[in-house]
Formats: sequence, structure tokens, C-alpha cells
Amino acid sequence: MWPDNETDRDFLNFTSVAETVAEIIVQARGRPISIGVSGAWGVGKSSMIQLIHGSLARRTQSGVQDFIFVEFNAWLYQGYDDARAALMEVIASTLTDEAEKREKGITKAKEFLERVNWFRIAKAAAWSTAALAMGVPPIGLMGELWGLGKSVVSGRADTTLIAEAERTADDVAGSASGLLAAKARTSPPKEIHALRDAFEAALAAMDVTLVVLIDDLDRCLPETTISTLEAIRLFLFLKNTAFVIAADDAMIKHAVRRHFEGVDEQLVTNYFDKLVQLPIRVPPLGTQEVRAYMMLLFVENSDLDDEIKDKIRARVCEQLGQTWQGKRVDRAFLQSLHDPFEDGLVGQLDMADRLAPLMTTASGIAGNPRLIKRFLNALAIRMTISRAHEDAAIRAPREAGGLCGAHESSH
Repeated sequence: MWPDNETDRDFLNFTSVAETVAEIIVQARGRPISIGVSGAWGVGKSSMIQLIHGSLARRTQSGVQDFIFVEFNAWLYQGYDDARAALMEVIASTLTDEAEKREKGITKAKEFLERVNWFRIAKAAAWSTAALAMGVPPIGLMGELWGLGKSVVSGRADTTLIAEAERTADDVAGSASGLLAAKARTSPPKEIHALRDAFEAALAAMDVTLVVLIDDLDRCLPETTISTLEAIRLFLFLKNTAFVIAADDAMIKHAVRRHFEGVDEQLVTNYFDKLVQLPIRVPPLGTQEVRAYMMLLFVENSDLDDEIKDKIRARVCEQLGQTWQGKRVDRAFLQSLHDPFEDGLVGQLDMADRLAPLMTTASGIAGNPRLIKRFLNALAIRMTISRAHEDAAIRAPREAGGLCGAHESSH
């Protein structure tokens, strides 16, 4: 069985594409850039993101350029937090933590974090006011005071509870007065400009490039998708930033249509194009790649040493890069890389050889790596069940014979 999640090990010769994306970010030399990694569900976008991350991390280690990474999965926050605020907070917290680790740009990073927190407080305050107007219990400090007040009115309060209510009221008063004072001095448009300035100042003070890796946008509901894209827009095209956004562009366009009802189709396309400067599609798989992928999955699940598995995987990806010269990845090629393979693995490689054309052309799979993996998992389960049934069929006559013999001997 194979887990259905992304990997930082290349099974599909995606490394060449990932290295190209990483080199584009390096060559930008601090100029802002946004890259879209697009493709249908299950084609390997998340794995491509991991490979890009690994390639840039190696460049950081070798001193080519200093990168800080933020990995953000909007789908994880859906239903629990506002995606826009969550992304801003993750970026601000990462910068602050890195500044403290490096002992560089700490003041600027904290100033940026404070501005992000201002947005959080402003949003919470707006929600509390709206909630009270609609008769819905508010959240945060206002929510605490609301709950305590209900207890006092209903007669369920003791001295401790009343003292707690007084303390909470003081906290609310302090927060409210601070927020009102802030409103007197500034406004949302000014705060947005100040936020962007603080962000650029923090990156400049730390002398780093921030690489934000956005994944699983195409799993989100339209509201979460748009919210995340709006947050990305806040930080786009600022110095020392690179955004890599993995998503099915068809799903993004669907979210835009749903969010901006009645919008012209050209505007739907333009919305995403304005966010992504450089679109890159995950390359589709042909029969050679599908065959190689299945064979490597079987090798991965074998009892071979990890070092041998890595050597085979590297050689297979190298061979895939030369298929245009007529070179093939098949059972004979894999057996030339290691001798001997156990009989069970040879049988599995043989099966991959025969299944590859079907996995590429079948309309329900069409060379999709995730669907191939699910097919192989389902096949493994069925074969296990079949073997269990065969064993049961073999055992049944023996057990019946044993019972008959016991019955005769008793007579």
C-alpha cells in the first residue's frame, strides 16, 4: 500500500522543472515574482512544491542566496480561521521568529507583526459590534463580558464571578479605548500602505528573500480561495518576495465566478493572471513516465536497502530525461540497475510494464499519479482478499475430512 500524500522524492523526473523554477527565483535577485504551478487534481502539484522548496533550501545552505520559507495550506484553516488573517499571521510570525534566531532586523519584524495584529483586532471588533446588533453573542473579551453579564442577570453569580466581570470590563475598556484612539490617527487604506512598508523594511533589515509556498487552494471553498488570494495580493510585487502558488487554475476561476457573480469571463481569467506572473503547468505523463512511476512505487515498497532504492530512483529519472533520444524505462532497464531482484518484485515490474499503456489511455485515470496509486492500492487489497478466499477454500476440504475421520473413529 502507498500513502496518498505529497513527497519530496522525485518519482516522475519533476526535478528538472523544480530546479528551473528555483533558478528563476534566484535570478530575480530580490525583485518580486509570483509563479503559478497549475494542473488538475492529483497530478503532483504538491510534490512539485516540495521539490522547489528543497532546491531553494540547498541554495541557501550553499550560500547562493538567503531564503526564508513560509508554507501555507489554506485548506487546513478552512472553517477554523479566516484564511486572509491566518496567512498574514503566519508570515509575520515566521519573520519574527527568524529575526530573533538570526539576531537581525528584530525591531522591524516586530513592528510588522504589530501591524498584522492591528488587522486582527480591527476585524474582531467589527465582528463583536455586528454580533451585538444582530443579537448574536460576540467573541473574545467582549464575548467573555457578555457571558459574565448573563450570569449576573440570571442570579448565578457569586463574589468571585463578579470580581472577574469587573476585571474583564476593564480589559474591554482598555482595548476599546486603544482601538478608538488608533481609528482617530489612521484608517484602513493608510494601515495597508503602512503594513506593506513595514513588511519590506523587515525583509531589507534581515537581508533575506521570503518564499511563500501556497498549496491546496483548489481544495478550498470559493470563499476561502478568494480570501487567501486577497491576502497574497497584499504582499505581491514587494521587494524580496517570491510566491509559488499551486492550484488547479480551473478551480480558481470557478471560485472567482462564484465570488463575483455575473462577472465577464475575460475578467475571470484576468483576475488569476494578475496574481501570477509566470504560469507553469505540471507536465502530463506519457506511457514511459507512467511505467517508470509504477515501477518505482513497487521498488519503494520492496525490501531493498534505502541506498539502493535512491540509486535506482535517480537513474530512472535520469533515463526519463533522455527518452526523447529513444531510451526506455522498462523491466530490462531496471534489472540492469540492480542484480538480483527477488522474484516477487520482478513479477510486479512485469505487471507495471503491461499496465502502463492502459493507465495512460484509460479515461478514468489518464496518467494521473494519484489515481494510479489508488488503482494499485485497490488492486493490492483485492489480491489479498482473493488469496484469503483461496486459502479458505483449500482449508475447508481438509477440515471437513478431518471431521469425517474423527466421526468414523468414534464409531
